Amino acid sequence: MQDDDAEEDYHALFMQKALTLAGIESKIIKGLDTIHWNEMGQIIDDDKRLIQCVWKTWAWETAIDQVREVSSSEYAAVPIHTGYPDTKVRLIDVLLRPEIKVFEPLWTVIPSNKAILPVLWSLFPHHHYLLDTDFEVTDELRQSGYAVKPIAGRCGSNIDLVNHNQALLDKTDGNFSDQKNIYQQLWCLPNVEGKYLQLCTFTVDGNYGGVCLRSDDSLVIKKDSDIEPLIVLADSAFLKR
Repeated sequence: MQDDDAEEDYHALFMQKALTLAGIESKIIKGLDTIHWNEMGQIIDDDKRLIQCVWKTWAWETAIDQVREVSSSEYAAVPIHTGYPDTKVRLIDVLLRPEIKVFEPLWTVIPSNKAILPVLWSLFPHHHYLLDTDFEVTDELRQSGYAVKPIAGRCGSNIDLVNHNQALLDKTDGNFSDQKNIYQQLWCLPNVEGKYLQLCTFTVDGNYGGVCLRSDDSLVIKKDSDIEPLIVLADSAFLKR
């Protein structure tokens, strides 16, 4: 399941290729218009195939927002629908359905939400893997400069970068302006030959799994920022013989 987005197109096609190589049949569903209810109140696709397993690009936060729209106070009873033939299937009707397995645990909502960053800083202040982060602008953040980030933002949207003189260095637009923000110590990306670079590393099952190099003319890496060619050389290429 994916939204109508070019980057998600590439991501979904990559995952489908991996599934095919593993011998697993799959179908890419873009948006929610091709998902329906059958006569038994189950969710099916346009080919009337029962949907039982889902890999998704949709953020869990999007589904949680739909829960908030229905009920701002009673989260215990999740308002998913079953078998409403004249009702459009919503994202929460799919992802929160007990009989549908979603290949991204719900607990990933916690580490993917930037509200965890002030909590981590309070638990491990000045840890070398962390930046000073708070729910408000502190004196320390004013002295260092800070980044303003929406707690559930994505792809570099709605970011403000403010330096130690309180001057705005960079700003991006997006769809997350109504969210609460965190304020994080300013740590600008390195500039190499006119491009700001960011190394994005990934883990698989707790081990290093890969890396990509993103670049942009601006200080903020965004969804449409370039992915640069990258080659990994052995230590022998750098060490004197």
